[in-house]
Amino acid sequence: SWRIVGGGASGGVLVREGEGLKSAALEGRLSTGALVEELKLVGDRLHYKRLEGTGPEEGWISVVISGKVLAERVESAGGASENVLAKIEERCQRERSKKVPSWKMVSLEQFQAKWNDELPGMRYNLTFPHSPELLTSSKYGAPWLTKAFHAAGTLDKSNSVTRIVQTRPLSGGGACLKLLIEVEYQKPSPDLHTKLFMKHPYNYAEKGQRSDRMNSSVMLQGMEIAEVDAYRLLESSLPFPMPRYYFGDVSNESTNFILITELINFGDKTKKLEEYKPFEVEPAYDKFLDFEQFKPYDAFEYYKLMTESNAKMAAWSKTNKLGDPKWLGQFFMDGTKMPVNGLDEKEFKRKITMGEEFLTETARVLFPKDLLTDANVKEWKRVLNVVNTYKAEIYKAAGGNDDYCAIMHGNMNPDNTWFWRDENKQLHIGALDWGGLGTVAFGPKLWWSFYAAEFEMLESHLDDLLTAFADTYEKEGGPKLDTKLLWRDFMFSALDQAVGILGAIPMIFKVIAKKDWPTVKDRQDERLRNNFLTRMYVQGFVLIYTMLFKFDLGKAIDEFVATPGMPQKQLADI
Repeated sequence: SWRIVGGGASGGVLVREGEGLKSAALEGRLSTGALVEELKLVGDRLHYKRLEGTGPEEGWISVVISGKVLAERVESAGGASENVLAKIEERCQRERSKKVPSWKMVSLEQFQAKWNDELPGMRYNLTFPHSPELLTSSKYGAPWLTKAFHAAGTLDKSNSVTRIVQTRPLSGGGACLKLLIEVEYQKPSPDLHTKLFMKHPYNYAEKGQRSDRMNSSVMLQGMEIAEVDAYRLLESSLPFPMPRYYFGDVSNESTNFILITELINFGDKTKKLEEYKPFEVEPAYDKFLDFEQFKPYDAFEYYKLMTESNAKMAAWSKTNKLGDPKWLGQFFMDGTKMPVNGLDEKEFKRKITMGEEFLTETARVLFPKDLLTDANVKEWKRVLNVVNTYKAEIYKAAGGNDDYCAIMHGNMNPDNTWFWRDENKQLHIGALDWGGLGTVAFGPKLWWSFYAAEFEMLESHLDDLLTAFADTYEKEGGPKLDTKLLWRDFMFSALDQAVGILGAIPMIFKVIAKKDWPTVKDRQDERLRNNFLTRMYVQGFVLIYTMLFKFDLGKAIDEFVATPGMPQKQLADI
């Protein structure tokens, strides 16, 4: 499908009866913003059928005229052209043949000394801008974008970026800052995006961004280079789309990074989902809003598609469709065998005390009344104590069987995907946010895909989702999985997150002060709805507390600890 982007000054785009430029003009113009289906493309002439907008229902238009793009292919929802797919495959093959350095750990001292330096990247050896101000400066600008896109092989050497029309900060997510970039090309083409999406690091000099920058550059370092490599190497190999790659790089000295892809044209949230036309991208979805955002459709349909898509990617990893495992291991870390430990006793006691107060007093109104008994609170504390004490064993069990580990998207949530429906209302998916891509254990990562779902959906469909993952994985060539083990690892990861959420309570109080919590009546409070992290911490707390009792997770963790050969450990004295 195509989106009409030209004709704004003339009331739309001229439509003719036939392919020829001298054929009869039809009455009325095709409105700017209209969505059309491609019937035939001959050079720059498009035979279309109108799906949305006003103007002739069918006819021929020029997609480019006098260097001006009049229509852009809606690639993200309908699939790239054969020409574009061939170029992406060729580019990925070139990238795969390159020898590039591996990430070396950056110390806090090195980061603090070099965080603002403009240095060459690890993949293309180009010095790059790491902020909007640098990007639009005379030092970089359109000439630098041209050089970068040429280096990445995403823009033909005979073409160039001639102008940055505008930039605009974008909201959403917490790992980095995001920017819209609108550009013009010397040779406009419907196969080139004029609206691009850029990721760049937080500004360490800004007090409000300092901790986020420290977290991404030091605590979680390596996430960005894995994302760049995912786009650079795997764009042509995945079983579902990722945004079209244009350029990306990271400096191992400064930890600065840049990633430029196509901008996904998400739909308007005020528009009803049933009114979306075929191949029109649905609105951007959020975490912990499933109770309203998918209507009139069922959230299960979306989660099942995410689950099956990730299972397919995992199986393709197992069957070498993504590349040789040893070669992939150079770029994408295996996190399944890394040692982990729970909180020390003093820290756990402090945090569980905070959590108990939040549960029984501060935010009591948000938790299911029938589950807030003294006995249940005591059991909640006991279970989290066991989970914290046996964290190493829990993670070893999840990652110890290689049949249950592979490279797949590590955070496939509704807010890291985009969706559209075809002419038969069949749902389709693409995935965003590839930071930290690597080998993961299935059960824990399935939890991190579902953790923002409504309890009612999990209660009704969790078994269906785990079965869908196992069946798809096996169908695509992976080993047969036991869904009981997936369930175990899924649930224990939820409980481990419950321990982690205890440490977020002080951050919750920064948004809604402790003294103001009596004014919170339900989850619809605007202070919860409008702050992503606060909503995530609070609703996650409520969800996992509910799951503990509804799924009898106390019994499950006790059976795990009683497994023959399990070490006997002393629990914290709480």
